[in-house]
Amino acid sequence: MLPIKYTQLDDISVHIYPLLTAALLSFCLTVSAEDDLQSVQATDEQALLFSELPSVFSASRHEQPITKAPASVDIISSEQIKRYGWRTVAAMLGSLPGFISTYDRAYHHAGVRGFAPPGDYNTRILVLIDGHRVNENLQDYAGLGRDFLVDVENIERVEVVRGPSSSLYGSSALFAVVNVITQRGRDLQGTRLAGEMASYDSHRGQVSHGKKFANGLESFLSASHYNSDGHENLYYPGSGTARNLDGEEVDRLFGKLAWDDFTLSGSWMGRKKYLPTGTTGTTFGEADTHYRDRRAYADLNYHHNFSGDWELTSRVFWDSYEFDDVLPYRISASQRVDNQDLWQGQWFGGEVLLSHTFFDDHRLTLGSEYRRNYLQLMANHDQDPYFLYADNRQTSSIYGIYLQDEWTILQNLSLQAGGRWDHYDSFGGTFNPRLGLIYEPTAGTTLKLLYGTAFRAPNAFESVYTCCQGSTPWIGNPSLKPEQIETYEIVWEQRLNEYFDLRVSPYYNRLTDLINLNRSNAGVRQFHNQGNAEAHGLETQLKGRFEQFEGRLSHTYQQSRIDGVGTAPNAPLHMIKLNLSAPLWREKLFAGLEVQYISSRATNDGARADGYTVTNLTLLSRRWLPGLELTGGLYNLFNQRYVDPASPPLVPDVIPQDGRNLRLLVSYEF
Repeated sequence: MLPIKYTQLDDISVHIYPLLTAALLSFCLTVSAEDDLQSVQATDEQALLFSELPSVFSASRHEQPITKAPASVDIISSEQIKRYGWRTVAAMLGSLPGFISTYDRAYHHAGVRGFAPPGDYNTRILVLIDGHRVNENLQDYAGLGRDFLVDVENIERVEVVRGPSSSLYGSSALFAVVNVITQRGRDLQGTRLAGEMASYDSHRGQVSHGKKFANGLESFLSASHYNSDGHENLYYPGSGTARNLDGEEVDRLFGKLAWDDFTLSGSWMGRKKYLPTGTTGTTFGEADTHYRDRRAYADLNYHHNFSGDWELTSRVFWDSYEFDDVLPYRISASQRVDNQDLWQGQWFGGEVLLSHTFFDDHRLTLGSEYRRNYLQLMANHDQDPYFLYADNRQTSSIYGIYLQDEWTILQNLSLQAGGRWDHYDSFGGTFNPRLGLIYEPTAGTTLKLLYGTAFRAPNAFESVYTCCQGSTPWIGNPSLKPEQIETYEIVWEQRLNEYFDLRVSPYYNRLTDLINLNRSNAGVRQFHNQGNAEAHGLETQLKGRFEQFEGRLSHTYQQSRIDGVGTAPNAPLHMIKLNLSAPLWREKLFAGLEVQYISSRATNDGARADGYTVTNLTLLSRRWLPGLELTGGLYNLFNQRYVDPASPPLVPDVIPQDGRNLRLLVSYEF
């Protein structure tokens, strides 16, 4: 038998361990501080309101006004997260123009700009936490659902940068970069306890403690546990009814310690998700069919502004990802065999970035990154009787170097030009440039002409994974080339008056050497560079704000085609999204309304999933008692019945989504 080293989530001691650890560490930090800061002024939520955040970091890897950024950018603030009751990062992204969020009852997926193939584990979106890369080293998977590494209550803001960004970030930054900025000790300055009850017998508890001390030290620690029984019955045409097979358990521990120019941060997440859909090779409806994911990372960051406008940022990091499952199948009515995957990935690396302004109008940024994948294991076996189907192991290295110049040609005209060269053990080197011409002809008007290329490297699963000879064979393909995308985009940002902003973004994307899974007539499965894909679209967004009122309305039109497939699956032609937030009683009670219309989509089997409209309503109450907040969310208010295209290897073609459901959240800070 292969050694299986993991912590049993079923063990109740594991559930309470993160909570006890966080409480103990928080207590120790508190009592060891010699001088606490004087109590700080309570956070003014209005200062965090909506689009008033003036700058973005992720577009150019330094703070700059959003109008100067060479991309179409959205920022989601912590205040918006509260008022709209978003429970996952995937839900936040799904509220933005161009994005679609889907759920296959195993993982949450996000697609953007007409490209959201079922089965893609968010590999074409680069996800960062405080600048730390989250996509793992086996499938480039970035969890955006309950398996995200940070609780949404600990998020300060989310920066969403559309378009290619491989010129700064390397692989996976094809369609967007999502950088989740977490809270610091000063943002909490005390302890926060939170408890949540929701439909499907769901419960969650969280404890967080943050503080900034007089000597400049900042600490933040948080732990949470989530448990849900899920749907009692889920019916799948052609398969049957899955009974009590939709449960989920999640534990998280997150911490950050900052002093002077150094920040040490880290997180651990363990998740077990039962599969009501079954998957390829399993017997539908078997109990205990499940996936388990575990993620961890540690990141030490150094940032310093030297005299003479020199700025240095560097980091060293370590990451770990583990996955295993139980996939039962019946040999006979009386004999069940449990098949199990065991995947492990571990890697470390470092990055250094130096920037300086020359001749008053050229800001140069020079950077380099190295990652070493010292463990990439993908194994599969039957448990009893034991039979080994797959045992794939490899190591690999990646390094890249990049340079960016931001040239202020005139006071209202600037050019950003840069490129990055990456080298992989598997396929060699690739170079990806980005150009952005930004013009502000009048006050309140910004035009951006953008061009860039980006790539996604073949991941270990696509290149190496070989399994199951004689049953459902998979053959790795080490000859895969990286996917490449070439993009053209115009962004027009217009301030209409002091209350409204308009943004219009037409774009065209052409993707070559698309990697896709093929199945031969003999049943052999192998990834190939299938061909090309292209997409064009138009995103329009109107944002408004007036005192405590806020809202945005967007429409996305998009068309995408894939060689050999035709219309791309899971790519609606139209998406219309509305978000409105308004005070109901002074500054103590707010309502947040969210409406999303998604037109019909093709499924993997060529059928159509009907269009749908979902409405969510959230009430947020606070300031009745010091530190106390109450949130009530009613999701899918009109009980719309709708489905999402399924992700292979899950068996059904479409997956039913939740009907009307409720959440109550109580948070208390002291």
